[in-house]
Amino acid sequence: MVISNVYIHQSMKEDHITVLIVDDEAKSREVLEYHLRTIPGVEIGGIASSAAEAYRMILEHVPEIIFLDVEMPVKTGFDLVHDLFKLGIHPCIIFQTAYEKYAIEAIKNAAFDYLLKPVDRESLLEVLTRYRSSKNVQLAAGQVDQLLSFSNRHGKIKLKSKKGFILVDPDDIYYCQSDWNYTDIYYGENQKTTICLTLRKTMELLPDRSFFRISRSVVVNLKYLTEVSRQERKCILRIGCRTEVFPINRERMGELEERVG
Repeated sequence: MVISNVYIHQSMKEDHITVLIVDDEAKSREVLEYHLRTIPGVEIGGIASSAAEAYRMILEHVPEIIFLDVEMPVKTGFDLVHDLFKLGIHPCIIFQTAYEKYAIEAIKNAAFDYLLKPVDRESLLEVLTRYRSSKNVQLAAGQVDQLLSFSNRHGKIKLKSKKGFILVDPDDIYYCQSDWNYTDIYYGENQKTTICLTLRKTMELLPDRSFFRISRSVVVNLKYLTEVSRQERKCILRIGCRTEVFPINRERMGELEERVG
């Protein structure tokens, strides 16, 4: 999809806004598109389902606003911002996310604004009204630096255990293993904690780009992945001086190769 040439003439219409929607979830794209089409003066110049697709669109015509999802496979919203910054492209970024685990206030300070999914028309209209009334609506280089600094930090996350909770840096987690309705977290100096969440719920708390589910019962941190055997369908993690070996489902093998490729 090509961004509309209307963008070129936007300076002639002070209230006209050209936007790009970037989200890997079809339903989220549809909801946002529906609401945007009901707001006068908004031109949807493109809709992308991945950071790579959005990048190509933006290179052709830089949209005024990018409604950007945070969590996307392969490359996240933060990765896209980083790529644009290297090219000196600083559009207005409005994040949309279903999770508050990213410390929404930090994101809000680094981007123009944010929207929580599912996006409603009232919140969307409010943020666009603020945008129109602002004299300096583009991200300054300093704000982008702040955003990238935030996105590169791995703050501790809170995981509820049987006795209370633990605070752990996702980088320090080697792997997670399902134990029925609980999950065993292996981290730090040979530490193990059982938390009161299913493996699926646990994954929602972890950064997508760092962790990968290799089977129904195991999620590994790609940081510690050193070898994958196609023939034996095994993943090998190097943890300090020891190794951990896990079977990987055949259907997950291709996706894992694409992820680390």
